[in-house]
Amino acid sequence: MVETFQLTRKGPNNLRLHEPTGFDCNAVFLTVSSLWRPSSHDHGLADRDLELNWEPSCDPAMLPDWVGLFDTNPSTTEIPSPLVKVHPADHHDGFFRTNVSLGRPLLPGGWEFGHNATPTEGDHCFPYWAASFRGDQLVHMDCLKIRPTWMWDHRLQLRSLSLGGLFIPGTHNSACYKGSLTRRDTFSRYLLTQDTGVWGQLVHGIRYLDLRVGYYPPTNKTDTKDHRTRFWVNHDLIRVGPLLPVLREVKQFLQKTMGEVVILDLHRFPVGFHGRPARHRCLVALLTRELKSIALPVSSVSASTLLRDIWDRDDNRRLIVAYGDKNVAAESTWLWGPLSQVWGNQQTPSGLRNFLQRSMDSAKQRSPGLWAAMAELTPTPLDVMFNPTGSLRVMANAVNRNLTSWFRNEWWSHTNIVATDFFLGNNLIDVAVAANLRKINMVES
Repeated sequence: MVETFQLTRKGPNNLRLHEPTGFDCNAVFLTVSSLWRPSSHDHGLADRDLELNWEPSCDPAMLPDWVGLFDTNPSTTEIPSPLVKVHPADHHDGFFRTNVSLGRPLLPGGWEFGHNATPTEGDHCFPYWAASFRGDQLVHMDCLKIRPTWMWDHRLQLRSLSLGGLFIPGTHNSACYKGSLTRRDTFSRYLLTQDTGVWGQLVHGIRYLDLRVGYYPPTNKTDTKDHRTRFWVNHDLIRVGPLLPVLREVKQFLQKTMGEVVILDLHRFPVGFHGRPARHRCLVALLTRELKSIALPVSSVSASTLLRDIWDRDDNRRLIVAYGDKNVAAESTWLWGPLSQVWGNQQTPSGLRNFLQRSMDSAKQRSPGLWAAMAELTPTPLDVMFNPTGSLRVMANAVNRNLTSWFRNEWWSHTNIVATDFFLGNNLIDVAVAANLRKINMVES
């Protein structure tokens, strides 16, 4: 059995919440299903169901008697009535998808995009809690939460970790979400990879963003000549939404926070750039105008740089911009070169696990540097064309809860960046925070 290593933290309202490192047979947490069903109350939107999760590897005798979903804090003196009550021994795969929808709640703590007031640091709960019980005795609880300032919240512990030594939670095709899609597309079920926009991802705790950028010239003489409108976020060859709003969301997040470090990876340029160096120059000019003032220059920072050295800088620069064309990046004093992505092109959870296991084994001998494990399933062209019931949502649902267990129990110590689809379907943000604290505790001990 994997060692249980419990770290506690003060959560919202000073609740004592447990960081999910190692595993504890009483531990529970909430995720949001990547699957969706038509909303019964909001036309055109989809319900996102909450999922109760616990450790599937435990002996049934070690599991709690029951697990509940609550819409009020269950640690009060009188246990409130649960919205859902589940007996873990009856569900051997370690989770239960409820019929309670998250809906589209505002981000708590003043973190809604465009909110003028200064948001509150620290973790903030949505009004949903998971709790486990033995009889009527509460043994563990956690809430569905945002963690907008987790790096700065733990600055005293994390300051001696390097960028390359951090476990950094990320997203794959980060700007491919429903709100960004500007047109209907026959294959949209294979275009969208997230349910939350870039701002929401950062507020939840994501610190690595993966983008593919396309260039689209004017289609007629009346089209604007402003190059800023020509750059789009793509999912491979299909454009999804404009790039400029994404850059500005990243910038605003960093301006709202004190110590969060974000990696923006412009990994590929699949449309409009081949043989067109002037378009790269236009994109670099846009990036320079929007982001250079907050970006860490590659000339003075590397993967071995400690967080304390970034936080001690006078200029408060905390953004890394990786550019997927090494020749273009080499001409810049502040852009980082291509960031290594380890991608397995796998279609099954077992295939992905085997690939990631090999990648993690290789990571132990890997030279220092930033690298990302792309921990998502990939459809084949035949899937896209001829599987009407398939989608990236279905594929994410098949693997996300496994990722939580794999990285929490096995791979946390030598992971750098992990990028996933529909990130709310796993618990890797909490796993990453706990793993980083665990690394510090192991070094100090």
